[in-house]
Amino acid sequence: MIGSVGIPNRYGGPEAFAENISPRLASKGFRVTVTCDKSRYVDDLSPEINGVRRVFIPINANGALSPLHDLVAFLRVAPTSEYVLVLGVSGGIFFPLFRLVCMLTGSKLLVNIDGVEWRRPKFGRFGKSILYWSDFLAQRFTHTVIYDNLALKEYVRYPAKAVCVEYSGDHALLACGGESAPIGSDGEYALTICRIEPENNCDVLIEGFLKSSIPSYVFVGNWSRSEYGEALRRRYSNEPRLRLLDPIYDRAKLFQLRSRCTAYLHGHSVGGTNPSLVEILFFDCGIYCWDCSFNRVTAGDTASYFGSSGELATRLDARPAHQADRATERRRYTADAIVAKLLRAIDA
Repeated sequence: MIGSVGIPNRYGGPEAFAENISPRLASKGFRVTVTCDKSRYVDDLSPEINGVRRVFIPINANGALSPLHDLVAFLRVAPTSEYVLVLGVSGGIFFPLFRLVCMLTGSKLLVNIDGVEWRRPKFGRFGKSILYWSDFLAQRFTHTVIYDNLALKEYVRYPAKAVCVEYSGDHALLACGGESAPIGSDGEYALTICRIEPENNCDVLIEGFLKSSIPSYVFVGNWSRSEYGEALRRRYSNEPRLRLLDPIYDRAKLFQLRSRCTAYLHGHSVGGTNPSLVEILFFDCGIYCWDCSFNRVTAGDTASYFGSSGELATRLDARPAHQADRATERRRYTADAIVAKLLRAIDA
């Protein structure tokens, strides 16, 4: 698996996929390698974790250098790999070369198009154009296209070679390690865990909460990574009902937060199946999602939906005692179910 920041997850969706699925593949007898952005793991450069080999690439996996990262990562692992799964399309310009190498080595090339990067509002016109053509080349030259949400199917250019493989979420129940002391708020509180980006409607979530009567809101994210995040933190730094926390990746701490919250607020408006939404489906709190096709495909009728801060406040104050039964969704998003889908994609 190439194209992500690496494992353990210190960033987002592709990393969550790699972290949770690669050990399951290794347990089934596959020799699995995940390439990692070396700059993110200076504190831990161990060559293997949970039976998965790690290869460190000294080039940033995100930003302007991400295509070069993907190229170097591919060349490091492709000659000895039967399958190469590229997580994301930023290296699309190199996919004609990837396909040629795979033809020479007899290996199979797969790409997970992630959340259709060229649609994300955080990128300017030039960036969107680059990502659009990267997406086109990646889908054109790969053997298999993987998309993670049925609502993304309209963006699949070659449906005959495409397979839907979502993210798993049952790992969120594994409260191993970490502190035992609670890190949430006392009593009733709402929770969000996400990257702080405009497309995730973080400002709408905060405004909606503040209009509601819920006593407290714990919001976990990378506030210092963008002007948008820094501006929000400055604006609400003195709001006594808010706790704006830096990113948390420790599973035990995340379990504490999720298991004790009353409501989970999910503002993602683009992308496909968001790992944070899949993970919260395994808990019994109320779930409140931005109203878009991706979220409705993921959570179905087990969540409430909103399209503005006022609508969110109204939904929160309604506070249903119980959401619809999530048994069906939980079965869909277990790691075993997702591994089975991935293996079918590999064999397709």
